[in-house]
Amino acid sequence: MLQERSRHEARDALTLGLRNYWYPTFRSSDLGTAPVGIKRLGEDLVLWRDADGRPHLFRDACAHRGARLSLGQVHGDILQCWYHGWQYDVTGQCKLIPTEGESFAGTQRMRVRSYPTEDRGGLIWAYFGDMANVPSSPLRVPEELESRDWHGFILAVTWHVNWLLYVDNLADPMHGPYLHARSYTLSRGALHDRMRVVETEDGLVSERVNQKLVNFDGAEFHLPNWFRVDIPYPRSAGPGGPLHIVVAATPIDEASSVIYFIRMRRVTGWRRALWRLTWRLYLERAAWNVIEQDRIILESQRGLSSREREHLVGSDVGVTHVRRLLERKLAEQRALEE
Repeated sequence: MLQERSRHEARDALTLGLRNYWYPTFRSSDLGTAPVGIKRLGEDLVLWRDADGRPHLFRDACAHRGARLSLGQVHGDILQCWYHGWQYDVTGQCKLIPTEGESFAGTQRMRVRSYPTEDRGGLIWAYFGDMANVPSSPLRVPEELESRDWHGFILAVTWHVNWLLYVDNLADPMHGPYLHARSYTLSRGALHDRMRVVETEDGLVSERVNQKLVNFDGAEFHLPNWFRVDIPYPRSAGPGGPLHIVVAATPIDEASSVIYFIRMRRVTGWRRALWRLTWRLYLERAAWNVIEQDRIILESQRGLSSREREHLVGSDVGVTHVRRLLERKLAEQRALEE
């Protein structure tokens, strides 16, 4: 009973994400010159670009009276609140309170919470730290997102699904031949198999024992929230080999997540142009079909309370391992705080 209670407490603590990690928060191409209000890891946030195009992420509440800064304006390297004109620099430090004049001494005592951000691989990443005196760790972007040998497309969706359920889903390759049986490439292969899990430096690999690159046969998980998956593609899909997918699920709140699907292939030159063409002609439609199948089934679980009624079996070994990994990392963080 004590162990079960401990796991329930860990699940509740992880509902809004595992802190002190980098998370993708927005598609870079979607952020222009105006500030944008978003919600991530349960927090209302404002995302904006400075004069050099660098992104910055603040809590979306002016230090004055809590108005949304996302309703304000950007002036070079300054974000200005619409309500009374308070101005903040790129660190979140208040630089001017216009109603009090430039000489007002209280300006330096005012600031808003900011989070480290980086614009890399087509996504804007943010470090959500909450441990005092612990600096952010370096961002490790999946290398293929910045490689000239790979080319792909970023699909962003918002689902009424807690991020932990999506992590469970990708740690479970055995759902492939059932849920996705009528998809473009995932109808092949055996309907039963043994599973194995191998822990890695920053995550784990969950894979089928007797089948590789026939269906969705394995997934590589990296803390805190992203996966690599390879899906077989027939020759009719053009050059580039298997479809390589990087997926990250970032919590919005307790009940919803934004999920980034980066569909990629290893192509250069004319092969890249052909990949783009086949993607637009029919492969994109096939990808959205699979994504929609996942959305429907995960939303049908009706939240994390589904875990209280579940009965796990041998093929769920990836699910149990990824849950324990997240619980262990949470416990390690708590131990450092004590």
